[in-house]
Amino acid sequence: MNRNPKEKPARIEIRTEPGKKKRIQQLADKCNLSVSEYMVQRALGYEPKSVLPDAFYRFYSKLCDVTNELKESVTPETEARLIELVEYIYSTLLLPYKKTAEEIQKETKEMEDWLRRDFGL
Repeated sequence: MNRNPKEKPARIEIRTEPGKKKRIQQLADKCNLSVSEYMVQRALGYEPKSVLPDAFYRFYSKLCDVTNELKESVTPETEARLIELVEYIYSTLLLPYKKTAEEIQKETKEMEDWLRRDFGL
């Protein structure tokens, strides 16, 4: 979320119940983000990732090391699968995720169908 360093940040205020404010703060803390940055990311369609424990990073590093060490002794197909696994772990657990328009439309349609079915709306 880069911004022009010469540009003064704009202010947006929201009101919510104390319990919801506390929950938002907890979620932001889990992602190691300020409440403001957490809310901005959510509003822009991102799903911030929780900060993973150090054990995960050690595991991920070891998996990368093993993949590199096995390069010489495995088939190209196995190497490709290992690299694919490392990339999948990285993208799934470390990179921020932003929903596509199709995913949002599908969720909206599912919600509408659920409301019609269960509540006759």
